[in-house]
Amino acid sequence: MSTGARHRSYPLNAWYMACWASDLVAGSLMARTLLDQPLVFFRDEDGAPVAMDDMCPHRFAPLSRGRLEGGVLRCVYHGLRFDASGACLGNGAAYSRFPPGTRVRTHRLVERYRAIWIWLGDPDRADPEHIPALSRMPEPGGHENIGNYLHVHANWLLEIDNIMDLTHVHYLHLGSLGNESMRTGEMEVSEKDGVVRAELRMPNTICPFGPLEGQLCDQWNNVEWHSPSAMILDFGALPPGEPPVQDEGGYAFHIFTPETEHSTHYFFGSSGSYPEEEAWRPRMIGELQNRVFLEEDNPLIEAVQQRMAGRDFWDMRPAILSSGAAAIRVRRKIAKLCRDEANTSG
Repeated sequence: MSTGARHRSYPLNAWYMACWASDLVAGSLMARTLLDQPLVFFRDEDGAPVAMDDMCPHRFAPLSRGRLEGGVLRCVYHGLRFDASGACLGNGAAYSRFPPGTRVRTHRLVERYRAIWIWLGDPDRADPEHIPALSRMPEPGGHENIGNYLHVHANWLLEIDNIMDLTHVHYLHLGSLGNESMRTGEMEVSEKDGVVRAELRMPNTICPFGPLEGQLCDQWNNVEWHSPSAMILDFGALPPGEPPVQDEGGYAFHIFTPETEHSTHYFFGSSGSYPEEEAWRPRMIGELQNRVFLEEDNPLIEAVQQRMAGRDFWDMRPAILSSGAAAIRVRRKIAKLCRDEANTSG
């Protein structure tokens, strides 16, 4: 294995999506590994989300195997209790004592955009203003395509590559999301305030799905990367020559959080909240996303992970296509974040 392959591929000083807010149910514990760290999540008595290391400091049992009692987590092994700050409250036994200062490490969480965001790096640098801006995430109350999740056996950067390189749609998704006519599109990549944007404009092409399916149209498929791992796509299709107008329901969210160097948590959904008579619309989009990801994207990405066999991406000397400029730019920005952290800590 190369020296580069031994370094972690993710920065720690960043906000990552831990789960959908709806995944944390009052009175329940949720175990999840993020950035190679086993964690346990729950809500305290006031409903605020809590994250702590999933290991009791006594005999190292997983705290996620315990239970909640009034917002306090009790370890299943010897009954030690920990409040939302991680402080040990003992086990209530008259004959049992514990060292002063016994506690479990907790981590900063913010509930925003219908998601729980976690900071696992230097706590003094945890500024919520740096949480990826997902203001188009629909508000609850109608019918929405939100809350989707997949567990992928591949490195998170391979997933980011896949979303940022828009041209794969015309090949991998031929017949579902793409067709041969779309290969005549024009690509433009730009960057502003750290956000990388790729725009793919495809005039006079055949629409692959939606109301104009099978008809000639002017269509577009664009994507923005927000550090470290949130991507927002905007897409649409209109009859040829009509001015492009973005449908507020035409945004898709793709958010990746490393579980380990070889596995990824994949959260996705789309914008738009619809009344009862249009409940079919977000349901149709969700079913299409799930089918395409499960049958086309993820099997191939996991196969790429297997072929790489733990080797470093750059050590393998990939042939770089000009159409992959956005994906490569994002890879280099993430690598710089990792290098900067390593230099600071070193």
